[in-house]
Parts: sequence; C-alpha cells; structure tokens
Amino acid sequence: MIIKKLTFILIFFLLANCGYEAIYLKKNISNISINKIILEGNKQINRKIITRANLSKNNNETHAYDLTLISNKTIESAAKDNSGNTSVYKTTITVKFYLKDPNNQNQIFKEKDFTSSFSYNNMKNKFDLSQYQKNIENNLINKIAEEIIIFLSS
Repeated sequence: MIIKKLTFILIFFLLANCGYEAIYLKKNISNISINKIILEGNKQINRKIITRANLSKNNNETHAYDLTLISNKTIESAAKDNSGNTSVYKTTITVKFYLKDPNNQNQIFKEKDFTSSFSYNNMKNKFDLSQYQKNIENNLINKIAEEIIIFLSS
C-alpha cells in the first residue's frame, strides 16, 4: 500500500514538472514591438487579423519593427453542375506578413505567407449563402491569426 502511494506521488511530481505549456496560453506577443502598421489589400481582413492576434503599436520601445500585412480574398467556382451553374465554391484568404527594421527597410526580420481555404456547396437562398460566406471568412481569419501568433512566438 505504501509503495502504491509513493509511486503515485512520484508520477505526479514527474508529470507536474515536465515543462508542458499550452501554445495559446500567452496570446499577446510581448517580445516583438511594433512601430508602424501598414495595411495593404483587403483592409477589413487586415484589421480583423490585427485585432484577433493582439498586434498593436508600441512606440515606447527603442527598437520596434514596421509591420506590413498584405491580404487578399478570393471566392472562386470549384465545381459546376451539368447546366454550367456553380455547385461548389472555394474561398481562399492569403496574407503576406512582413516585419521590417525601420532603420533599414531592406532588412526583413520575419516574413511568411499564410494561406487558408475552404470549399463549400452552393445554396439556393443567396442571403443564406452570403451569411455562410461571411462565417467562413471569419473562421479563416481566426485560423490565420492563430498561425501568426504561433509564428511570432517561435
């Protein structure tokens, strides 16, 4: 009985001190300071990404980077039925992410292209289709914002 308790306590301490930490525990990117934010492309997508990834200007730091986001959203026909009408759509959001040194604009600190897409069936009710497309857009933006957080944390 005592051996079982000691084994349980030993396993508990080993697992409690293994150093595991959730990826999304710290959602604010505190180790990177942003001096200026430049938005190009779809400004609505850029603003949502900045908000959801908690990217904000921090002018108090002596060495801050210039952030450039270039986003693009496309909705294209992925498949058509026998009569030539679109039966499947594909929404793709692409974001180019650049962190540049403000003292030397040719030097890029971090850069990466993020792409997320989703395919879905056409609907007869166009209002429901547009609401569904907005929902898909928000989900894709959330996914890209999470990828940016992971990218900046590494």
